[in-house]
Amino acid sequence: MNIHDGATVALNSALGFAGGWILGGPTMAVVLFTVGAAFAVFANRFDIRTTLAVVVFGAALVGAIIGARVVHVLCLPGSCVAMETTAGVVTAIGAFIGVGLVAALVARSFDEYREETAKRDHNR
Repeated sequence: MNIHDGATVALNSALGFAGGWILGGPTMAVVLFTVGAAFAVFANRFDIRTTLAVVVFGAALVGAIIGARVVHVLCLPGSCVAMETTAGVVTAIGAFIGVGLVAALVARSFDEYREETAKRDHNR
C-alpha cells in the first residue's frame, strides 16, 4: 500500500462519513464510512487515480443527498422514507455514472495531450 492508496481510503472514508451523517445521522455515517473505504479498496485494486476515485465517490454522495432532500421537501414529515431512500439511490447512481464518464474522458484526454507533447519535445 503506497501513499496514494492510503489517501484514497482516507478521503473516501471521510467523505462517506460526512455524507452519511448528513443523510441519516451516526448509523448512516458508519455505513457510508465503510462503503467509502470499500470503494477505495476497489479503486486501488484497479489502479484508479486517487483524484478520480474521490471525485466520483463524492459526486455519488452529493447526488444521494440532493435526491433524498428533494423528496423530503415534497413529502409530509416521516411519510416518504422509502421514496427518499429510492430517490437518493437513483440520483447517486446517476451522478456516479455521469461524473465517472466525464472524469475518465478528461483524464484520458490529459494523458493523450501529455504523451503528444512529450513525443513532440523528444523529436526536436
